[in-house]
Amino acid sequence: MRIEENMKVAYREAAAKLVVPTLADRKAKAAIDRMLEARTRRSSILRRRSTQWAIAGSLALLIMGFTTQYFVKIGDDRFSLEMTVNDQIRFDEHTASVVRNQLQTIRSQLAVGEKALVYSPEIESLLPDYRSKGLFYAEYVSNPYLFKDYGEWKERLAGLVPELALPDAEKNGLVFVDGKDEAAYGGSVFEMETAKRLQAEVTEQGKALAWEKIEREEERLPAYTTSYRDAGGHELIFSVQLFGEKIKLVGLTQAQQEKIRLSDGREALYSVNDKFLYADSNRYASLSWIDTQEEASVLYTVGSFSDAATKEQLIAVAESAISQQAIVKPAA
Repeated sequence: MRIEENMKVAYREAAAKLVVPTLADRKAKAAIDRMLEARTRRSSILRRRSTQWAIAGSLALLIMGFTTQYFVKIGDDRFSLEMTVNDQIRFDEHTASVVRNQLQTIRSQLAVGEKALVYSPEIESLLPDYRSKGLFYAEYVSNPYLFKDYGEWKERLAGLVPELALPDAEKNGLVFVDGKDEAAYGGSVFEMETAKRLQAEVTEQGKALAWEKIEREEERLPAYTTSYRDAGGHELIFSVQLFGEKIKLVGLTQAQQEKIRLSDGREALYSVNDKFLYADSNRYASLSWIDTQEEASVLYTVGSFSDAATKEQLIAVAESAISQQAIVKPAA
């Protein structure tokens, strides 16, 4: 079977199994359902296209900014994360710099703990053509509370993450910087009506940018991020994300991917993205793996925005965290 045929089959299978979390915005889920239903009435070619955009849409709704897979899957019986390379993702270094400045400007206007969605033509220009598919997107930005005491942060995480695994900071030459109750970068966008309204403000009123604060009683996909400095002074980010429901997240990326096995036999995914919006270096290298616990699947990711970060360094940090977990609770 040719490569393009493999891609088509994989897209169809992914769409057939696509699960939207029960906590996701009902309007967003209904929009996806309507889109898929409409496409199924068309020709087989259009059905294949709709499948592709169902995947792209789920990325916009569920895991925007989460780019660590290349048509490979890591997961367990509860959770799986799958990405495929797609040339419809647009990236321009100058525009990315403009967007980062826009997000920083809005962030500076937020009080600690506040969150907002931001839309601008520059933001849309970096994305696949979601609008023509009836989907809407805005960037998430926040000013989270930062925990500065490492002991306090570790104790707090231990109460939130089952069988928590953190790296051995001393062994890896790491110095704790801070911790936050958020993903390492970006954020999931569920507020589709807000995104639609912001796009309308810019399009219809000629604004350069539109933004709006949002309220969330609780995070639908809880994530926690610990920032360190390595021996070279570069930031190293260690993030944890919890999935308590059966869920499959699928989306698009241009990152280079490599699936590897860690020393204990579990699968991990090494990724290098040199078209990355959320860092001045335009680069993000990461290593992700899954720890299956009774009450949740835990997605661990260690990453760096630095050009100096190597695969070997990220693997060493991951192995250290897994070893620390074994020390805390030895195998029965």
